[in-house]
Parts: sequence; structure tokens; C-alpha cells
Amino acid sequence: MVPPEAEPSRFFFAVLSGVVFFAAYAPVTIGNKTIDALIYSVTYNGSYLAAEGIITIIVISIPPVKKALDYVKRMANSR
Repeated sequence: MVPPEAEPSRFFFAVLSGVVFFAAYAPVTIGNKTIDALIYSVTYNGSYLAAEGIITIIVISIPPVKKALDYVKRMANSR
């Protein structure tokens, strides 16, 4: 699990790698509009990171998962 303070940098580097390394694979046109690699990378990475964040919040809100995480925290702090 990525700490929340790391999310902006994760997004930045995902977008940067999309522009630098995957620009050749970005679709040139969507409908009748031409888009550049930066807009495509921001849209693509933003959508999957947002979905991942929502799913993560849902999963860690499930009571057995929350209880297990609390148990692991107590075990880690007791040593």
C-alpha cells in the first residue's frame, strides 16, 4: 500500500513515463480531435489511479480487513 503523501509523486512519475516512453502508443485522434501525449497520459493515469484509490478505500473499510490492519500495526509497534 502506497502512503497517501506519495500519491502526487506517483501520479507525476506515471504521467512523465507516459509522455517520455509511451507517447508513440498514444492514439493520435479520438473522434475528430487530435490529442497530444501529455493529455492522454494525464487522462489515462488519472483514471486508473482514481479507480485504484476508490477500490483501496473500499477494501480497507471492510471490518475484517480493518481489524487485521490494526492487529499488524499493534504487532509492529510492540517490538
